[in-house]
Amino acid sequence: MNRVLNSIFNTKKYARSIANNTPYELSQRFIKIYNSKASSLQNNKRSLIIVPGYSVDNPPRIGHHLYYINALKFDSITNPLGYHRIYLFDIYSKKDGRCNFQLDIPQLVEELMISIDTARDNWNFEENGEVDIIGASMGGLIVRKFIQEKMIGNNLLPTTKWGTLHIQNILLISTPNYGCKIIDLIQNPFIQIVLRIMFGKNNFSKSEQFQQIGVGNTSFFGKILSKIFRKKTSDNQFLKELNAQNPTPGTVRWITLRGTKSQIFSNFIYNKKIPNDGVVEADRVILNGAENICDIDLGSKTAWNHRDLYMANDVCNLLFGLLALNLQLNEYLKLLNLEEITDEKSNIITRRKLFDEYSVSSRKPVAIINEKI
Repeated sequence: MNRVLNSIFNTKKYARSIANNTPYELSQRFIKIYNSKASSLQNNKRSLIIVPGYSVDNPPRIGHHLYYINALKFDSITNPLGYHRIYLFDIYSKKDGRCNFQLDIPQLVEELMISIDTARDNWNFEENGEVDIIGASMGGLIVRKFIQEKMIGNNLLPTTKWGTLHIQNILLISTPNYGCKIIDLIQNPFIQIVLRIMFGKNNFSKSEQFQQIGVGNTSFFGKILSKIFRKKTSDNQFLKELNAQNPTPGTVRWITLRGTKSQIFSNFIYNKKIPNDGVVEADRVILNGAENICDIDLGSKTAWNHRDLYMANDVCNLLFGLLALNLQLNEYLKLLNLEEITDEKSNIITRRKLFDEYSVSSRKPVAIINEKI
């Protein structure tokens, strides 16, 4: 069971570096085209915070985010427009026993604030400086709750140590903003028996943090048995409250990133017509008011599953374009000389058609999803 869960949620391969020099090439093209904008970025000492997602290891560990850290970090020669400061929120630190998977998401929000506003983790910010945030998978829910609780005005984060930080960009990678069905299915009594034998009755699946990622009010017996066994998982009160408020508050630039490359096991969980990345359904990532970017927006050869969204080269390059260069998607594609994305190949037409049918790009479908939760 643990192997299966690891294959779904974690990236086993250690991230050394991205395989090509695309960020460097993009930097050089960007500097040539946008001289004044490039100069301001180069002199700007912005900081980046990365909030990782859930880990099923026991004890839990942080997923590997070094692929896109390497693509985004400043280097005077190879990446002069990168971030001078990048901090990875240590959700599952064992340094002082402060965090483990038993903490719920609101508690992790408080831990994130401690990391920012105290000397505990040696984070340093420019006084009254600018901050960008990446939330990966469940980490995006921590980020959204953090913004709701801590941000004031349009984009201000008051601190005692760094003055008032200015939040500029928030990018959520495959965040289950409207829940992840896999979490509900793991509550199946038969799966629970296995987990109890392997990890004890208070295993990770029973933690409040884990259950706050689920859709809620969902049958955990699948499509066929649900007609016989009508028992459902509990309502996800956390997501209900989170989504009852403005999903993209302030003047912050909100971006979501999602994939549609399903995996073999996900075909037993999700309807084949519903695009998903093997873990999260694509339409449950989208937020009203955000720039919602899908793998198919980058062309017919691009497809991401949940693991790809941690380590794929094109994801790393896209993050660099959106955050480090502060580009819109169309500007980024032009910089890559992909000025026009066409639907010439039948597979991309099919994928777009399937996604359009189940997308939540308008307000009405989002309301429907809220009702499901």
